[in-house]
Amino acid sequence: MGKLINLRHLDISDTSLKEMPMGMKGLKRLQTLTAFVVGEDRGAKIKELRDMSHLGGRLCISKLQNVVDAMDVFEANLKGKERLDELVMQWDGEATARDLQKETTVLEKLQPHNNLKELTIEHYCGEKFPNWLGEHSFTNMVSMQLHDCKNCSSLPSLGQLGSLKELSIMRIDGVQKVGQEFYGNIGSSSFKPFEALEILRFEKILEWEEWVCREIEFPCLKELYIKICPKLKKDLPKHLPKLTKLEISKCGQLVCRLPMAPFINELVLEECDDVVSRSGVHLASLTSLNVSNICKIPVELQYLHSLEWLVLSDCPDLNELPPVLHKLTSLKRLEIKGCPRLSSVSEVELPSMLEFLRVQQCDSLESLPEGLMANNTRLQDLSIMHCGSLRSLPSCISSLESLFILGCGKLELPLPQDMVHNFYPSLTRLSIIGIDCESLTSFPIGLFTKLMYLDIMSCTNLESLSIPEELRHVDLTSLKHISIRHCPNLESFPQGGLPTPNLERLSILNCEKLKSLPPQMRTLLTSLEDLSIIICPEIDSFPEGGLPTSLSQLKISSCCKLEQGRVRWNLQTLPFLRKIIIGVDEEERLESFPEKWLLPPTLTTLTIWGRENLKSLDNKGLQHLTSLETLKLRFCYKLKHFPKQGLPSSLSCLKICECPLLKKRCQRDTGEEWPKISHISRIVFEEFDEGSFRPLDVIL
Repeated sequence: MGKLINLRHLDISDTSLKEMPMGMKGLKRLQTLTAFVVGEDRGAKIKELRDMSHLGGRLCISKLQNVVDAMDVFEANLKGKERLDELVMQWDGEATARDLQKETTVLEKLQPHNNLKELTIEHYCGEKFPNWLGEHSFTNMVSMQLHDCKNCSSLPSLGQLGSLKELSIMRIDGVQKVGQEFYGNIGSSSFKPFEALEILRFEKILEWEEWVCREIEFPCLKELYIKICPKLKKDLPKHLPKLTKLEISKCGQLVCRLPMAPFINELVLEECDDVVSRSGVHLASLTSLNVSNICKIPVELQYLHSLEWLVLSDCPDLNELPPVLHKLTSLKRLEIKGCPRLSSVSEVELPSMLEFLRVQQCDSLESLPEGLMANNTRLQDLSIMHCGSLRSLPSCISSLESLFILGCGKLELPLPQDMVHNFYPSLTRLSIIGIDCESLTSFPIGLFTKLMYLDIMSCTNLESLSIPEELRHVDLTSLKHISIRHCPNLESFPQGGLPTPNLERLSILNCEKLKSLPPQMRTLLTSLEDLSIIICPEIDSFPEGGLPTSLSQLKISSCCKLEQGRVRWNLQTLPFLRKIIIGVDEEERLESFPEKWLLPPTLTTLTIWGRENLKSLDNKGLQHLTSLETLKLRFCYKLKHFPKQGLPSSLSCLKICECPLLKKRCQRDTGEEWPKISHISRIVFEEFDEGSFRPLDVIL
């Protein structure tokens, strides 16, 4: 490395280097060095940075615990590197095995040039910070992070950094009090600490008990975060004139009032019951309020006329919604999560401007009554998740565009005859997941004339999709995507087929009793591009007339009867079919695949997976695939041979995963199958990661 004397830029970020190579000191013309790892034994010492006076940009010095002689740090001459903008200092290793006094001395001698703009100190185990850290001479310092400096008992005088805009202090366990030493004192009555600071974070300071606040401070502060400081009792700054966001989280002993902040628009309060508002009037500019794990809502909602987003989560004692909710005239989004005692919302009206409502994990809630919508005509998005006692929804929400229902086992949807009149006439997205109600045996798809996306999953009593007699003449022209999954009792689609001329994707997964696909697919589904049929063992054929000619992608797996009749698939009649995925068929003992003329010549991508008995690929079924570009073979454990004639010359990509016999025979130059695939420009042997693997990832 030392011979590269003209090297200007060396970027080793995101590498796993344990130490720097020898000879680094010879790279005197370096202008960029992203990282320097201090060697433990024979590796490069930190003093090898001495003559790199042209270094600029960002430099991370790691494993500083390996410094043996503190004078090496002085020789590194960080103070002379005027072009550095950002410096990161990192220690590593167990704190119990470290020399605390040496680390204190090392950090003292790591003083950088005053031009530095950003500084980070991590995992430092010394007992105090150096005096230079808060010197007002760092006139360009805009960002500082002090993280995991566990043994320091006080903070440096950072208030003296007149240009500092962002400050993050985390995991400094020795600090019990933040007071005058934090602000500093230049000695002038005109001195204003933190006069440029915009973002301040305190997090995981576990022993911190008191914040001594001055009358006038942080004149430019916009964001304040105090998180996981369980012993903090007091206080907060009384007046933050520029504050726009405040987050207080898991500070259970904090007893104080919220600052006066006339421009605050976002407030997050979590596990801090004794933090209260002076008055809702002072929060009139608030647009977002998130209250979590608090017994009582600490602000007077009726004054929050600008509030647009309200989140109430994990509030164990909340048994009813605030009756003044309808007075939030600007509220657009309301989320209620993890409130197990919330049982009724009968006395509440939704705000008139509300567009999004999510109710989640409210186990006692039994209904969303009709009166809920009395004041609202704008609700567009409704999500109900894991509300085990919920039985009913409002029967008509004329503005609703998206409805998501998940894991509400007792929910009774209206019967089809009740849906005919004004049941969500604007709905474009509908997801019903995990509904066992007896009323949902037949889903009246024909009622939702504006529906674009339909997802039905794990509805155990669903037997059919239907179109009411009086609507059989109506085409569902908006519908683009239908997904039906894990509905074990589904048996049929509408008798006349699906009148969905613009449907682009149809996915059917794990519907064990389904015996046939929708009738007249070729004539009715004229825009269908993607068809997936997976784990549907009773389907034995495609519908009469075949598949739509618009089809470009076909996925079939674990459909034993359908695959046994594949000679009648007539895929040659599909001029736009480009991609086919053929998956598991546990009952078939097929040893060679594919058969002659099974696959169309238009094919560009073929995936074969899960064929445990497959031993070879058949040239008769591949030789006419003159457009084939990508072949993927996965989980074919007995597969050993490609055709003697080789693979199609058009093939440019071959991917093999979990085909151990074939992989061995395809080794470059030495494998028996190598001559058959050597012309392929990209050959990939994919690794199987059991931890992240989901079987259906291959085909969905």
